[in-house]
Amino acid sequence: MATAPPTRPARVSVHNISVAFVTMSENAPTSSRKRRHSKACTRCRKRKIRCDFQFPTCGACTQAAAPCLGFDSIRGVDKPRSTISHLEEEIARLEIELGQIRSPTKTTADIANAAAEGFSTRLAAAMLAPQGPSRKQGSLLPLNSPFFLTESPVPFVKINLSDLNQDVSFEEPLPVTNKLSSIPRHVIDAMLKHYCEIYRPLYPSIDEANLYEACERVYNNISPSAFDIFSVHITLAISMQTLMHKDEKRATTASTNFWTTAADLLDQVGTSDPWERLQALQLCTHYAFMNPKAVDCSRCAPAATRLCLQIGLHHELPASNQANLDSKALQNRRRLLWNSYNIDAAVASVRCQPYVWPTLTTAFTARFPDSGSQPSPTHQFLLLRQLESEITMAMYYPDLSLEDAPWKASFGHWYTSVQERMNAWYQTTRQSINLGEKIEFHEMLFQCQILRLNRPSPRFPRPSKEMNKKTLQISIALIKEYATVDRMGKLFNIWHAAYYIFESGVCLIAMILTGLESSEQDHRILMEEDVTILMKYIKILPSLLWKISRRWPGVAPHASTIDSLCAAILVKLEERASGGLIWDAEFYAVKDKVSQLLLFSPMPAGVQATLESQAVGTELPPPSDGHSLSMDLGVGFNPSDSQDLTTGAVPFYPDWSLSEANLDPSSLVYPDPYGFSDGDALSWDFAGMDSDEILAALLAEAEPLMLNDVDATTIPGG
Repeated sequence: MATAPPTRPARVSVHNISVAFVTMSENAPTSSRKRRHSKACTRCRKRKIRCDFQFPTCGACTQAAAPCLGFDSIRGVDKPRSTISHLEEEIARLEIELGQIRSPTKTTADIANAAAEGFSTRLAAAMLAPQGPSRKQGSLLPLNSPFFLTESPVPFVKINLSDLNQDVSFEEPLPVTNKLSSIPRHVIDAMLKHYCEIYRPLYPSIDEANLYEACERVYNNISPSAFDIFSVHITLAISMQTLMHKDEKRATTASTNFWTTAADLLDQVGTSDPWERLQALQLCTHYAFMNPKAVDCSRCAPAATRLCLQIGLHHELPASNQANLDSKALQNRRRLLWNSYNIDAAVASVRCQPYVWPTLTTAFTARFPDSGSQPSPTHQFLLLRQLESEITMAMYYPDLSLEDAPWKASFGHWYTSVQERMNAWYQTTRQSINLGEKIEFHEMLFQCQILRLNRPSPRFPRPSKEMNKKTLQISIALIKEYATVDRMGKLFNIWHAAYYIFESGVCLIAMILTGLESSEQDHRILMEEDVTILMKYIKILPSLLWKISRRWPGVAPHASTIDSLCAAILVKLEERASGGLIWDAEFYAVKDKVSQLLLFSPMPAGVQATLESQAVGTELPPPSDGHSLSMDLGVGFNPSDSQDLTTGAVPFYPDWSLSEANLDPSSLVYPDPYGFSDGDALSWDFAGMDSDEILAALLAEAEPLMLNDVDATTIPGG
C-alpha cells in the first residue's frame, strides 16, 4: 500500500491573521472586552512625548497653542477630552477616602459625649433666650398674620371687668367690594389731599408724591403693585375718619371697606422689599390709633422700629454713599426712622410703660429730617416723646437701673426741670402757627403729662395736697377737653382717647373719694360749689367712654365700670351737698375697686411725701394681654440737646380753681387751641366739597362702595 506523502502545512500570511483578528474583534460584543482608555491627548501620542493629563488642555498643547484632543482607543477616533470623566474619577477617589475616615466605629463613650455636648448647648441657648415671643417674630411673620391684625390692648386693670359689662349690641358694617374707579376722581383727590394736610404731618409714614403717583396707577389700572393698592386704600380709610361727625354709620362703613381692601393685600406687601414692609407697618399703626379693634398698634409699632434698626436707618450714610443718592432718598430714610420712634414711643407712653432710646453717639448717628424754614413737627414730637419717657420712668419705674439718669442724682432738681421743659414745649407749640396746626391736640398731650406728674405714683405714693389739687383740676380739664373735641367731631384717635379718658376719670373719682374723706376733718376741701361742678363732670365722664365703645367694643366693660362707679359717686356727692355723708361698706367697696382700675393705684396713701424723700421701690408690672414692653435699647436719647428751649412767660401752673367760669365746658383752661367755640359747626376743607357730597359719592345706593379696582391676578404674586 502506497503511503500518502505528508501534507505540508498551509502558509498563512501575517496580513491574513491581522484581518481575521480585526474581523473577530468587530463581531465580538463590546461588553465582552474592556479596553483601557488612554488619558494622553492625541498630539502627545503622535509626538510620543509625555502628557501631563491636565484638563481641559495639557501643558504641552498649552505651550504650543494647539488644540488638545483625546483619543478613543476603541473606535480609533479623536474626541474632546472629558472633564466629566476626570471629575468622576476624583469623586470616586474622595468617596474611598471618606469611607476610610468613617470606618472606625464610634464607642459608647463617644456617643454619650456627643449627646451631652448637644444637650448642654441647647440648655444654654434656652437659658439665654428672651422670655415670651421672640423679637424676630414680628419681622418673620406676614403682615396679614393675626399677630398684627388683632385688637389693640385695652386700658389695663387689675380686676376682671367681663362680668361688669352690660348687654350692648354693636352693629358691624358689612364689607363691600367694588372698584376705586367707580368713585369720582375729584372725590378721591379731595380725600387724599385731606390726609396729606391733616393726618400725614402727625405720622409721615409715606411720601406725599409717591402716594399720589400710586393713586394714579391704581385708579387708572396702570400695572399697580400690591403696595400701591394697599397704601392708597389705607390712607383713604384714615382720611374717612374726618366724616364721623357728619354721619358716623356711613363714614364707618366707608372707612371699614377701604381698610378691608387694604388688609386683603397685606400678604403681598413687603415680602421682598423691606421699605414697603416698614411703611406698611407704620400705616397700620396709624390706622390702629383710629380703629384699634382691627390692628394691634402695640405690635406693629415695635416691629417697625426693629425693622428700622435691621436695615440700618439709625446710621447716617457715609459721605461717599450720600453723593450717590438724591436728597429725597436721604430725607425718606430719616423720616421713616423718626416716625417709627414717634409712634413706638407714643404707644409706650399711652400705656404708661418705660421706653428707652439709644443716645446720639457714634453708634447712632441718624440726623433729623430737614424742615426748611418752618419749625419741624417731627422734631417737636420727638421732644415730647423724650419728656414723656422721662416722666414715665422717673415717676412710675424709679428702680430701673439706668446710667446717668437725670432724676437719680437730684430728684427735686429734675422735677422742677421737667415741669419747665414741659411748659416750654407747650408754649413753643402753641405760639407757632405751623406747629399748632400740625400737632393739633397738643393741649391734651400736655395736660396728660402734668396729670402723671401729680397723681399718685410709685415715686410719690403719697402726693402733697397741692399735687392732689392739681390732679383733681387737670382730670376735670381733660374730661372737658375731650367732651369739647367730641362735640366738634374731632375725636379721631380713639385708642389714645380711651386710655386718657379712662385714666383721668379714675383719677377724678379717686380725688373725689379722697376729698370726701378729708372733708370730715377739713370742710374747706370740698366746698358746696365744688360739689356742683364735680357732679357735672361725673355725669359727662361715662358718656364719653360709651361713645368710644360704639367704635371700639373692647372698652365697653370699662365704660360699664365707670358708669356704675360714677352713679355711686353721685349718690355720695348728693349726700355731701345735703349736709351729711353716710360712711358705709359701699363707700369703702368703691374705694377698693377704684384702687385696682389702673396699672398704678390712683388712690393716695396716708402720710405725704417730699420731693427729696427716699424713692419707693416698684417692680416692672406684667404686660397686659400678652403684649411685651417696648424695646429697651440703651441709655436715653435726648433730642433737646439739638434745640434750645426757653421757659415761656406763662406760669407752668395757672391759678386754676373749681369755679364755674374755669370749668364750664364752653370755656377752656387755656385760650381755645382748636379754633372753634361751642356754637361753631365743624368744617373741614375738602377742596371745596361738602361732606354730604363725599359720602354720597362713596356710599351711593346704586353702587354701595368702591374698593379693589384691580383683579388679584394683575398683582405680582396674586
